[in-house]
Amino acid sequence: MPKQHHLQSMTTLFLLALSVSLAATVHAQPAKGKSPKKGGAARAEAQWVTPPVQGANLHHKTFESKAAGEKVSYLIYLPEAYEQKKDARFPVVYWLHGIGGSQQGVPRLCEQFTAAIAQGKMPGAIVVFVNGMVDSFYCDALKANRPVETVIIKELIPHIDTTYRTLATREARMIEGFSMGGYGAAHLGFKYPAMFGSVSIIDGALLDLGVMKTRHSEIFQRVFDGRDESFTAAHPLALAEKSAAQIMGRTLIRQAVGALVGPNIALHEKMTGLGIAHDYDLFEGVGHNLNAIYERLGDRNWAFYSKAFKAANLSK
Repeated sequence: MPKQHHLQSMTTLFLLALSVSLAATVHAQPAKGKSPKKGGAARAEAQWVTPPVQGANLHHKTFESKAAGEKVSYLIYLPEAYEQKKDARFPVVYWLHGIGGSQQGVPRLCEQFTAAIAQGKMPGAIVVFVNGMVDSFYCDALKANRPVETVIIKELIPHIDTTYRTLATREARMIEGFSMGGYGAAHLGFKYPAMFGSVSIIDGALLDLGVMKTRHSEIFQRVFDGRDESFTAAHPLALAEKSAAQIMGRTLIRQAVGALVGPNIALHEKMTGLGIAHDYDLFEGVGHNLNAIYERLGDRNWAFYSKAFKAANLSK
């Protein structure tokens, strides 16, 4: 990897400790009665039920979770056709936010989905915006009561399939995320290849062990119990290799990269070496910014959804 890319990646990963959810410019609000830490951006407290976010075709919902021991919230986008075609079933995108937990950028993203569907650039789809408990990396925390992975895989997805008119097949189920959510998409998508037919990694924070231990030491202790082997086993690099036979030729994968070049190159090279077909796009000058990356992808972004769900038995 070129030295300048390595330095850029390390710098950005440091800043990642301060970055939040859907775009680099959106920050979580401090909890009532608390001030942001000196020199850093405010970060929301981890809570299973997050405040509602308002937007067209967007709904704030909760369900009872045995794993969490309380209600868990999620945001769900229902395309306009969901109400218009009462017998139709729809594919589902599970969308994972970045570190920090703010979902204030979700309404804008939903507007983009609505426009793309109306223009016939992608099929109508349900989008579930998952509660990642601020900084879970979408794993079950080994030293805290935050079983985020279990909640998503064993409870949220079955809840969505029984509550809404979904196409409950792997071909009609995508997992996508930005930054920490990109790590989560790769982690869950590769660990559970029988559940997801497509995986979308947007500038994934695919941190290596050294960065996790030095820049995110508290997360390393809480989520991975401070054990190198726990972190390594959960990493998308290891999971891609472990599940290669189940992924190869069956899972549609893309990486769209902005600032986090180094760790994404590592995954790109790993999948290439394993013979796992995938799209890899590197966009210079966009920074760690979801909307800028989507803009550079242009219509190819929507074409990915169409290709992903082409194999599903979509209702028109």
